[in-house]
Amino acid sequence: MRPFMNPPLIPRTASRGLVALLAAAAALGLVGCLMRPSFAAKITTADGVLIEVPLSTQMPEVSDDAMTVNKLLFTPWTMDKSKGLAIAFQVAFKAGAKPVTIAVDDVSDEPILNVYTDRAPVLSSKGNWNAVTPPHNPADEYAKWIMTLDNTIKVYRFTVKLADGTTHVLRYAIFVAGPIKGYMRSQLGVTP
Repeated sequence: MRPFMNPPLIPRTASRGLVALLAAAAALGLVGCLMRPSFAAKITTADGVLIEVPLSTQMPEVSDDAMTVNKLLFTPWTMDKSKGLAIAFQVAFKAGAKPVTIAVDDVSDEPILNVYTDRAPVLSSKGNWNAVTPPHNPADEYAKWIMTLDNTIKVYRFTVKLADGTTHVLRYAIFVAGPIKGYMRSQLGVTP
């Protein structure tokens, strides 16, 4: 009795064609991986700046010659009798850059909201500034956007004054898909 497919029961010319077909499919697969479509939306922020926002769940890369916004995270936080939405930040400063003040504003819509201001920022040993806002009730102006069912684009402006007298402004834009907002609402225990 002959072992299963040993030697293959495919005619030699057909196996060569099969190998060629598999090689072509692999090549197309590799090219397909390199040619990922990217989608973006152009929006004007509440402070009048036109920016392009990638419509993906990947964290944007936002930096200049003095600093990089590493993280901006929305997190559920326990309040007195319920949960609220807190916003956590991490900004990495390049060697020699010493911040004197850091202000974070929500410039997604009118009115512009001051989310967090640190007038005496302290950096970690790695040069990072970390901060977390107080938790906001889902009904207040800082978090009510999670109560809508559609997609949302949030834009946060980081204004940093350094000890050398220079001021740096970076805008960090985040696309939050409707289903992700649904998950956030479930974590907060609220419904729209």
